[in-house]
Amino acid sequence: MKKILIFAALALITLNSCKKSVTVDKSDKTFNGPEVQMGSGMAHSFITISYEGVPKVIGIEMTNEVLSTLPDNNFSIVIPMDAKAKETTPFDHLFVTWSAHGHPLPGTSIAPHFDVRFYITTSEKRAAILAAPAPELNTFPPAGYMPVNYFPDAGGPPVGMNWTDKTFSNPVTNALILGSYNSEFTFVAPIMILDVLKSGQSISIPYAQPQYFAQHKWYPTTYNIYMDNATQKHYVTLGGFVQR
Repeated sequence: MKKILIFAALALITLNSCKKSVTVDKSDKTFNGPEVQMGSGMAHSFITISYEGVPKVIGIEMTNEVLSTLPDNNFSIVIPMDAKAKETTPFDHLFVTWSAHGHPLPGTSIAPHFDVRFYITTSEKRAAILAAPAPELNTFPPAGYMPVNYFPDAGGPPVGMNWTDKTFSNPVTNALILGSYNSEFTFVAPIMILDVLKSGQSISIPYAQPQYFAQHKWYPTTYNIYMDNATQKHYVTLGGFVQR
């Protein structure tokens, strides 16, 4: 009987010694899009997703060189997104515009600035946007698919129709505009003057939401502007995701 007990104990010890501890990584994961040259610096998109699969933040990261050597002329650039961004959110790509001399806005104007458009439609559909008087430009989404306090403002290639809430500060430092084309809600776009980006100040602002959403995905509710003081990198992001 003693021999049986000894053998059983030895077997249990051997079995336990063969077990491997398994560590489950419950940290957030960040997925970066490809790097793109932007002026004299580099930029790329990214999305950070929680262990549970919830998007935390999506946006653009720019090196400090992007802001230090901007040209005196306007330019636009496409920033691709990682596949994870397209799987979990409605966004397909970023379309960033540098406005070197600013322009008027309803009741005011805006200094040199960036428009960071988070496009829901594909690059191919965006590239096919027509100028007025094309009916697609003034064919708006059905009622409820744009926030009730946003109104069509002006538009045309290469972005489509811009929508604003017409409550711009004076002077404008940052704001959020939305987009549509051919009856579809097409983009969410934080805009910010160059001085705000360079200053390193942190901004996080909720924005108005529509009643209805075209896709069953995670949608953001805030836009954010900030800088990492350690790396001197600049960020424009969307956050506060809610599943729709």
